[in-house]
Amino acid sequence: MEAVVPVNGTYRAVGVPDHYAVIRRKVENGITRLDSLGVVGQQYRLIQNIDAFRFFDPLIETGKVQYNTAGSLKGGRIIWVLARVNGTLQIAKDDLVDKYLLITNSHDGSRPITIAFSPIRIVCSNTLSLALRGATGDKRLTVRHTASAGARIEDAGAFLAGVDDLFEQNADVFRLLARRSIRTIELDNYLRTLFPDPAETAMRNSARVTREKVLARFENGLGTDMTATSLWRAYNSVVEFIDHDRNINNPDARVHSAWFGQGKQLKNTALQLAVQLAAA
Repeated sequence: MEAVVPVNGTYRAVGVPDHYAVIRRKVENGITRLDSLGVVGQQYRLIQNIDAFRFFDPLIETGKVQYNTAGSLKGGRIIWVLARVNGTLQIAKDDLVDKYLLITNSHDGSRPITIAFSPIRIVCSNTLSLALRGATGDKRLTVRHTASAGARIEDAGAFLAGVDDLFEQNADVFRLLARRSIRTIELDNYLRTLFPDPAETAMRNSARVTREKVLARFENGLGTDMTATSLWRAYNSVVEFIDHDRNINNPDARVHSAWFGQGKQLKNTALQLAVQLAAA
């Protein structure tokens, strides 16, 4: 690969050893368009989308998993597929959670192929975190873009063998949160822990505005008519804010954050904090 740099008022191409640009070729109306998706190292191996998701075909053939939807982020640099697993988790009387697997593939070298568990609350389409950590929690399969990637993808069937068990274990934690009520002072402390105020010298306090928005979701968000004032409701108010309110004018950034970035980290923290409160 070469980098173009300014030198004495002109531009010169300088070689960048062992680095390569990933280029997407797209033909539209007979015109070929070339887009640079990223820069990768010598060990990187391109994995086309059809190959990255091929391991799912046998699972689809069993009838136990169905492709639900697919899309891209960052101009095609990240490709994602949601696949729904048969069965629904009942958290409370009419409060149900569907079981999904989120499969992603990147073409810019930013992340490996990833297969992750993704519970989604039906009433509000909240993408929930996994409650369990350690050896069995936050279970996912990652496949790096190297020469052995093909073989690792073929091993994914073994990874998926415990899908139902892991979803059910996490549902038990969600049910615990749904049974545990939360007092006003606990809710205030919960939100302040997640969205702490800045130093007194700060020019503005965006954390307070955020807490007000999350509190509004807690009081009038989707699904509040089917759940009591519980830790489950508090956690979902945070998730609903992250999934539907943040970066409201930039859907691409909102989804990327909620699934892979700061939003995902915040959802994980909100869930772990709720579990700690439930155990107290």
